[in-house]
Amino acid sequence: MTSTCLARLSRTLLLCCALLPAAAWAQEAGEYAAKAAFIYNVAQFSSLPNMNGVVRLCVLGRDPFGSALGTLEGRMLGNARLTILYPHTGPEALMQCHILYISASEADDMAALAEGARAAGVLTIADTPGAARRGVMLELVLDDRRIAFEFNGTAARGAGVVVSSKVLRLARAIY
Repeated sequence: MTSTCLARLSRTLLLCCALLPAAAWAQEAGEYAAKAAFIYNVAQFSSLPNMNGVVRLCVLGRDPFGSALGTLEGRMLGNARLTILYPHTGPEALMQCHILYISASEADDMAALAEGARAAGVLTIADTPGAARRGVMLELVLDDRRIAFEFNGTAARGAGVVVSSKVLRLARAIY
């Protein structure tokens, strides 16, 4: 192989390596934009305790949504306006939030957060595998490039959260 061919091959490989993370990021960004829309739609068909004109959707831990949640800021959920918060600790989140997305970075504390959320009347959501079995109310799952979910009804009832039966018919599993 000539040096010109090797140089071209090196440039092509370098370009491909540079584009792979961007393609993966674009796919993940699209996934989390869909998950943000899904969360908003579920919230529209849910009854949450302790709402007084505002619904606080919180992300605890590393934020995988990028700017996707920002598009929901200020939207109406019934008579309440949606606002997005990023609490720093679990106890802070449980005091401030109506809906809590528990990031994968908080997986070690997920069961304790889910238990605290039941006592605080907070709808919990995660996309960590097994989250619904660990007490999180909605576990988001990517299923053949579509958003699906598993629902923990026991946890929701314990928190006083009611999710419409129209939404629950779409669940992959209910616990």
